[in-house]
Amino acid sequence: MTLILLMSLGAWAQAPHGGGPGGPPPGGPGMRGMGPPDVGPGGGPGGMPPPGGPGGGAPQSTLRGGLQLGPPGRWWDDKSFAGDIGLSSDQKKKMDGIFKDSKGTLVNLYKDLQKQEDGLERLTRGNHLDEEKIFSQIDKVTQARAALEKANAHMLLQIRNQMSDEQVARLDAHRPAPPPQ
Repeated sequence: MTLILLMSLGAWAQAPHGGGPGGPPPGGPGMRGMGPPDVGPGGGPGGMPPPGGPGGGAPQSTLRGGLQLGPPGRWWDDKSFAGDIGLSSDQKKKMDGIFKDSKGTLVNLYKDLQKQEDGLERLTRGNHLDEEKIFSQIDKVTQARAALEKANAHMLLQIRNQMSDEQVARLDAHRPAPPPQ
């Protein structure tokens, strides 16, 4: 189901942006694929370290994929890509404002998801596992993931609503095709 929140998502710090439609995804903090909080430069949303630290420790967050409404990262900050879409500076400022307004909520929801996943990890260690506690914790992980997905989708839809129909069509043309069923 879901992340990264994207994203990506969640503390999103400014970082250099690179790539474009034909290259690596635009970098920087923010949302991966206009989907869940992105795994930022630090491994987590907006540069937050990944669960368990770099290169090991606790398992990585299961939040991956999710709602894909555009390319990874803060794509509107990539001059080449934004130019290809035809974004105005006013549109980019509005998108930045939406992102900034959503950042705190997304970071908190991402941290809660990590906390619930860590709790599940702790419950699944040892010889005598309590099935009732594990299932209860799975529900908490699922609820935390759903809250993050919904908040991220809300932000992404607000960002998308800043564009004209023609711009949305150009943006969608850069989205990868869904995998065959």
